[in-house]
Amino acid sequence: MDFGRLLNSDFIKMISPQFITSMIVMLGIIVFSFVVYFKQKKYSPLDKPRGIVNIAEYIVEFGDSKISELMGCPKYFSNFAAYIIPLALYIFLGFFVGMIGFPIFFALGPSADGYLLNEKTMWTPLPAPFTNLAFTLVLGFLTVVLIEVTKIRTQRFAYWKQFVFTFPPLLPLMTNFVPMLSLGIRLFGNAFAGFCIMTLLYNALNGIAGGFGLIASPVIMPFMHAYFDLFSGFIQTLVFVMITMMDIAQEAPVEEAQHEVAKAITLKASVQEANQ
Repeated sequence: MDFGRLLNSDFIKMISPQFITSMIVMLGIIVFSFVVYFKQKKYSPLDKPRGIVNIAEYIVEFGDSKISELMGCPKYFSNFAAYIIPLALYIFLGFFVGMIGFPIFFALGPSADGYLLNEKTMWTPLPAPFTNLAFTLVLGFLTVVLIEVTKIRTQRFAYWKQFVFTFPPLLPLMTNFVPMLSLGIRLFGNAFAGFCIMTLLYNALNGIAGGFGLIASPVIMPFMHAYFDLFSGFIQTLVFVMITMMDIAQEAPVEEAQHEVAKAITLKASVQEANQ
């Protein structure tokens, strides 16, 4: 992460390769959403969905079921899938696009002729967006925002009293950012570690016999990409999303959560009695 860019007012100089990867991933999710939206309008409610619509329906149903199991309290989290599903897709596809290695299609950073044309970075592979700490901290910050919004909705006036009757007064505000650091640094550390290992392996193959070692990369590297990009990306997506849901759900009222569990147990018992 280049901290020198944080106070730079020139937007072009602030663009990083991870930013381009992030834009590609988000554009892909937006295009997928529009395609599903227009295709599902052609289906009758009685027709069985097929193709991309069936895939989207499975993703939504799976997301809704997991949110219901882990978070409960439909009063507060009934529409939470609208955030969790795109978040999970963004994280996993970010690792996937980083594995493919799309080339940088316009130059980044300063060069001899100006920062718009930098031959040193042209056509180099785009990394996963999570190899930049700024992107992972932003995702963690969104989790903090949702946690605080849930606290305000459930605690109401009591939420604001903690900043007045606590010494020092800003201590609760400081501790509220712990999930951001925990989630952001965990995701960044795993993504950056995998990126470093893959870079070292490619450089090692390139150093064998003056570059002829790269001939073996189609045999060796697919297994490494499958682990450090696909498998690791899936695990990091699962961990980030699960911790986000649990951190937010624990701010819901305990009484209401217990009521939902009791209602689910009663419903299950009645279904079993009906089957008997």
